[in-house]
Amino acid sequence: MNTNLDKNHQIDCFVGKKIREKRVQMGYTLSDIGEILGVSHQQVQKYELAQSKITALILYQFSKIFSVEPSYFFQGCDLFFERQQKLEGDFIKINRQAPLNVILVEDDPSDEFILRRACEEMDVSLNLFVFHEGGSIIDFLRNRKISIDFPRPDIILLDLNIPQHEGLSFLREIKRDKNICDIPVIVLTNSINFDEMLSCYRSYASGFIWKGYKYDDFKSHLEICMKYWSDVVALPSLSK
Repeated sequence: MNTNLDKNHQIDCFVGKKIREKRVQMGYTLSDIGEILGVSHQQVQKYELAQSKITALILYQFSKIFSVEPSYFFQGCDLFFERQQKLEGDFIKINRQAPLNVILVEDDPSDEFILRRACEEMDVSLNLFVFHEGGSIIDFLRNRKISIDFPRPDIILLDLNIPQHEGLSFLREIKRDKNICDIPVIVLTNSINFDEMLSCYRSYASGFIWKGYKYDDFKSHLEICMKYWSDVVALPSLSK
């Protein structure tokens, strides 16, 4: 394998995603950009998907359309590569180098504070991103709202009592979507109801953690869970 060619393609993919991200943020359609550049909307889509090479002139034109410097499209590129975990042969690399990217879906500020504190104190390297309701995370996971600086999560921590989406419904919605159903979802709850726990596992939750009343117990359970996914079975964070 030519690793230089592979890395060049990854850079093309990164730049294409930055272009798409900026286009969506500014409210442009593919046709809008195509009209400005004098190309078809299909060609613009090929630029975004790295299916066509972006010349220096085209990149310069994109920078003028979006009122940014050409260097904007490469900002965060080094971090992007650091996040990429590589497969060696047919084996999953167990000694993970990059932090675990974790999304927390939690609407209670006090519970969020406790979980943030636990994450800071545990011996696991992770990036924590918080959503306070289910609708926005569904948009993110399905790439309706995209960001290169906000990676696809390795794992989701889900409080069952979230606004807009009842927790179980949200879990089922993720697991019905073939593009995101592979993301492990760990349910967090104050309940110790057996039927609720059974419903979560029947909806393909990957774990169930009781928040409980003792902080040390909760932190211990959460740390064991995060170490498990980080060190043992978490797949590499591949660009989707």
